Amino acid sequence: MKLPLAYIASSLLSSTKDLAFNSWCAEVGIVCPNAEVRTTPASVAGRGVFTTSDVSEGDVVLSIPYYCALTQENGRQYFPDLGSKLNSCRKKTQSPIRRLWNQIIGKNDNPLVDDDFWQAELTAYAIEAIETNHPWAEWISQWFREDPYQQLVNTATWKFDSEVLNGTLDDFSSMAPDISKYKVNAAVGIRLAELYKYAKNYQNKVPFSESTYALLTSRAIGISDGITACLPMHDMINHNFNPNVVMQFNEGFFEFVALRDIPKDSELFLSYMDITDDEGQWDEDKATWMLVQWGIPTSPCDVEVISTQHDDEVTVRENIVQ
Repeated sequence: MKLPLAYIASSLLSSTKDLAFNSWCAEVGIVCPNAEVRTTPASVAGRGVFTTSDVSEGDVVLSIPYYCALTQENGRQYFPDLGSKLNSCRKKTQSPIRRLWNQIIGKNDNPLVDDDFWQAELTAYAIEAIETNHPWAEWISQWFREDPYQQLVNTATWKFDSEVLNGTLDDFSSMAPDISKYKVNAAVGIRLAELYKYAKNYQNKVPFSESTYALLTSRAIGISDGITACLPMHDMINHNFNPNVVMQFNEGFFEFVALRDIPKDSELFLSYMDITDDEGQWDEDKATWMLVQWGIPTSPCDVEVISTQHDDEVTVRENIVQ
């Protein structure tokens, strides 16, 4: 059977992107002797991180140096001029009354911390990296998401076309019929309100993109109290309620450790979040967040999957975290 030319071209492009990204990882110091990114139907999302050899429980599958992470600290170091502009934008996010009061009492006129601004600032650094061909560019240029929320933001017509927003809510309802539509509407509304605020404070002042802002928000992770980051390779590991790797920070590296034996050519999984309440039941509010944040639909049936996690895997996780 002859394959369509469009399919062949798409496959070649995907393979080229995977090769470029995996080569980039080696160049910048990401250590992954047992893993690589692959675009393949074998991935739950079409693209993911796979083992290249058998991995034993407790092995470090891949290791990412801190200097590769997209953080505000690293961004200021690599782009000091942009860092100064972003700091100026911070001051304008406070009301004039608040700034005046802080001056009167001798307080810093902007007492907020880095993590209050991570979305806008990491977005600016990500765009700047691409525009200046910084080493981050190869990684960031491959960011991709096509769930209903990202598609909504990409169109930009949601600001004046309510039908586009209604269509997004319908798409989410089709994906996750067990989640109340009004809860999805509320969650999407919160996200769009954040976009309004982002545009008001940063547009025409620093590198700006609502699409990149939405992409980055879905790929970021809290790496410690008050520090949010995007990590190359980590952001390509897909979700599963029964993960086979867990992340830890060790001597300047983010390490991903196997929770059990993992055969060659297996996809790696992290658990993005828990969707159960204090009694172990499906939590619709958490499920709503997971749907809008990552485009991952869940239902009460998924709680049964969570409860099947093996005791020995939990023990391995606890030993690693300690």
